[in-house]
Amino acid sequence: MECVVQGIIETKHVEALEILLQGLCGVHRESLRIHELCLKSVPNLGLVSSELRLLCDLEQPEPTWTVRHIGGAMRGSGAEQISALVRTMAESKVSKNALRLFYALGYKLDHELLRVGFAFHFQRGAQITVTVSSVNKMLKLHATDEAVPVTPGIQLVEVTAPCSSENYSDVVASVSSFCEYLAP
Repeated sequence: MECVVQGIIETKHVEALEILLQGLCGVHRESLRIHELCLKSVPNLGLVSSELRLLCDLEQPEPTWTVRHIGGAMRGSGAEQISALVRTMAESKVSKNALRLFYALGYKLDHELLRVGFAFHFQRGAQITVTVSSVNKMLKLHATDEAVPVTPGIQLVEVTAPCSSENYSDVVASVSSFCEYLAP
């Protein structure tokens, strides 16, 4: 499971946010360049369609691949009383042949995007990650060098932390407390 808070920021304010995050987190930022492919199952793979995301970290000397399945958000009276989204999520490292494997299993490419920005990873009551990134679309299949912003002048800010069914309320409290520093 993971706890997530998302927001947006105008690109002209990203430098100030980076300085604020540097002071709050006490760690150096990491550059972020992720090629994300969204794959959807076809009807013959089961009663319920599923969606997978293949993530290729292009910042590494040798690009690394991860597969991620994001499930539904927590529901019920408890979910309505918390200030962050809590959802199931499973993630695993995979080889560079994973796309071929998922095509062979019957998955189809739904869309792809390129996220470019930076991230901070730190411990503050929970293992928190803050990412600030521009979301870009590819005009041609897999053409990451020709990606253009989906929303020019706007960047996505995400604060995430892993959690479990036993500790999600503590993690939500840590994430929410940290996010108060980021409010305008």
